[in-house]
Amino acid sequence: MKRIGITGTIGAGKSLASSLLRERGYDVLDADSQVHELYKNCKELRAELAEAFGPQSLTESGVNRKFFAGLIFGDVHARERLEGIVYPHLTRAVREFLDDNPNGAANAQPRFLEAAILSRVPEIVGMLDEIWVVDAPEAIRLQRLVARGMEAEDAKRRILDQAGVCDKALFPGKKFRAIENSEGIQDLERQLDSLLSE
Repeated sequence: MKRIGITGTIGAGKSLASSLLRERGYDVLDADSQVHELYKNCKELRAELAEAFGPQSLTESGVNRKFFAGLIFGDVHARERLEGIVYPHLTRAVREFLDDNPNGAANAQPRFLEAAILSRVPEIVGMLDEIWVVDAPEAIRLQRLVARGMEAEDAKRRILDQAGVCDKALFPGKKFRAIENSEGIQDLERQLDSLLSE
């Protein structure tokens, strides 16, 4: 069973690609949603966050997003601290998902992991056979983010923060597939179906 990572910078369309894969019957784990599930339900993680960042970092339903947004964008070391606490829990959850093959079939259909910044979690990259990167020109990504209601300056900041995180060189030894998502959904579907047919 192949294990494939779907990644791409903000606004590129990786979530759209993942939804198209689900429509085709494939299992896709959204790492971002998994993290929010852990924030809400993992007592061990919540205790570690409270100890590291104070009780104000948590809410009843997860974490205080405004608190962390202000902290992380202003302090790269705070982001590294947060990632160092969260990623081991995420890695365990991803491993369980990728290894879930009840019948042990060698030719079972592939499983997909959608993650925004895979390259920052080498332990997870090590579990994957292929990396599929969804990309689009920066101007198109900015336009999409603003259309979603994001302030232009905030969108630019987020794009800048993720610059280079999907470079092929960050995934040595992995089969690397580039998916261009600037021509509309039908073109994206065509590319996905071509990769799946292989």
